[in-house]
Amino acid sequence: MAKPRAVIIGAGALGLGFLAERMAGDYELCLTDLPSREPFLGRLSADQGYTVNVCRPDGIEIRRVRGSISNAAIGNATGPGALARALEEADLVLTAVGSRALPEVVRVIAPTLNARLRPVWVLFCENGLNIAARHSGGFTAPVALLDTVMSRMCRFAEPQEKIYAPMWPGGEQRLVVESCACIPLDRARCGDGPFTSIFTLVESADFRMWEDIKLFMHNGLHAFMAYHAFLEGTKRFPDVSAVIRAEALRVLDEELVPAIMFHHPQAVRGKVATYGRELLCRFVNPFFSDSIERGVRGAEEKLAPGERLQGGRDYIREAGREPRGYAATIDAARRVMERSGL
Repeated sequence: MAKPRAVIIGAGALGLGFLAERMAGDYELCLTDLPSREPFLGRLSADQGYTVNVCRPDGIEIRRVRGSISNAAIGNATGPGALARALEEADLVLTAVGSRALPEVVRVIAPTLNARLRPVWVLFCENGLNIAARHSGGFTAPVALLDTVMSRMCRFAEPQEKIYAPMWPGGEQRLVVESCACIPLDRARCGDGPFTSIFTLVESADFRMWEDIKLFMHNGLHAFMAYHAFLEGTKRFPDVSAVIRAEALRVLDEELVPAIMFHHPQAVRGKVATYGRELLCRFVNPFFSDSIERGVRGAEEKLAPGERLQGGRDYIREAGREPRGYAATIDAARRVMERSGL
């Protein structure tokens, strides 16, 4: 039986480190990105795979991703034709380009997808809430739009980090990812779509809970650690001070877990709390060894109304809790911006 076909738009750390790494065994993949990355995309297609460094709590696993991989660049003389053909044949289309680039991506892909006669599912693999609804105006049937929850942290290693294996022999790029493997989807939105077991289909209420956990617990606590550690002069997450770690745990237990339980009565408190503690350990994993500088990027975007910082503060207040620790991240982010001249 032929494998379903998937187009992944955005061959960055998330697109390759989470989506393609999970999907390569079950789907025929077409990886797309900007024309400047054509040589990189071409190497992935020529090798029909690449190497990732999977960082577990106890060490690094060197994993080879193998599959049927083609590519198409966006925005050059040959790219649009190749991309259009891939979109016409795709069963799934996934975006992993970031919220700023997403409107342009939607503008590019919508005409081809809207002209199709058979269904296609578009998965928005970006940070945020209600992304599919915000972009629904650009699409018509038979295009089904789904939000996703991307909980695996992925990054390209810095040049000096030689402990990681390159993506191919002699290469300079080193892809570093967590071992987290769950990709939840709202079962009610999936219909009879081509979703293999690499996706976890959950009930609508549970999917909404996972969205909140990702934005406010995962992203919120990550920002809490990053901004406060930056102000202390810390360079990498494994070196975050015991004081910041203890305060992050307090924010989890006294502010975030009660807020999740208030907004999602079906949640099991013990499981939510355990997941939160595991998150705090994942952030400071010495094998993943993320940089604080990467964690504080985009402060102005994270401070936007409804985003992780102000949105999380309001989310906690709605649950009848005072977000003293969580809201302190807002002040810390502003101070980081001032130091950066923003």
